This record gives sequence, C-alpha cells and structure tokens, in this order.
Amino acid sequence: MHRQLIEDTFRLLKAEMSPIAGIQLNLSPAECEQLLPVLERHDLEYDRKIHLFGIYIILTAAAQRHMDCVPHHPELTRRILDGDYLYSFYLQFAVQCRELDLVAYLAPSIKKLQIRRSNGDFADFNPAAGIEDFLLQERRQQNRTSKAI
Repeated sequence: MHRQLIEDTFRLLKAEMSPIAGIQLNLSPAECEQLLPVLERHDLEYDRKIHLFGIYIILTAAAQRHMDCVPHHPELTRRILDGDYLYSFYLQFAVQCRELDLVAYLAPSIKKLQIRRSNGDFADFNPAAGIEDFLLQERRQQNRTSKAI
C-alpha cells in the first residue's frame, strides 16, 4: 500500500510540476516515511492521502532547497529560486486539491520558519507534524458538528 501511494503521489506531482523548472523531487525513504504513519492513523480516502502526501513532499523539498542555501555557494541562486518555486507550487497544488484549510493552518508555522531561516536559524521543519495536527483538529470539529446535529 505504501509503495503504491508513494508512486502515485510522485507521478501526480511530476505531471503537475512545470518541466521548465527542472526540479527533481527526490526524497529519501526515511523522509517519505515520516508522513505514512500519520495517514494510517486517519480514515482518509485514497485520493486525499495522495494530496496530503503530495503537499508534504513539496513542503519538504522546498525546505530542503532553502536549507541548502549557503552564502557564496555557486548554486545559491538556483537553490533559492527552486525553494521559492516549490513554495508557490505547494500553494497551487493545495488549491487544486481543495486543501485551503490546511494551507491556512500551516501558514503561520511556515512563515515563522522562513523568518527564522532568514535570521540564520536553520531549525528542522517537520510538515508531517503540522499535517497531523491539522487532521486532528479537523476530526474534532467534525465530531462537534455531528454531536450538535
């Protein structure tokens, strides 16, 4: 199941990304596995799992590209532009997948991360935790709504 989910997600992202950008999404198996237990803990349709996993992959890749930005590196400009493109692609992909509530939920933590990085603090970024927190909040809200009815 995991292998199929990973393959389907990467296939979708490859089809959606601009080939002109020339960005390859290469995450290690360990990086991919951070979100898989989160998706297993929640009763989600397969398509939504693909969408959430795609968002996770894009955010992880964007953070990596910006994390690799070292002054005077010969590929500094390319890494900055790749990271910026990936953050834009994340928003486009999330809107297309109708995950606007997730974007709104993650926005403050992503902005704080970007501010910290601009100040030289390259703390780790874990979008899997943010996605899980969002899914838990979403479930609580659904439970409150169903109890009210």
